[in-house]
Amino acid sequence: MLELLIKIDCGSVAKAKIVNEALKIDNERYIESRVEGKYIVAICRGNAMSLVHTLNDFFSCLQLAMELV
Repeated sequence: MLELLIKIDCGSVAKAKIVNEALKIDNERYIESRVEGKYIVAICRGNAMSLVHTLNDFFSCLQLAMELV
């Protein structure tokens, strides 16, 4: 099993909270995330193939959320 930690700079605490809440809806069972200041810290666990698909979905949702907030 692999574990990947991602730290995303959202620019502000308010934006990090809003984006994290938007991401949690889709990542409930796949990625654990929390807000630390202006950052979202996300942890993803799984085998290599499941991580590829999970991260593809996560980054697609992240991109949209960051553009809309």
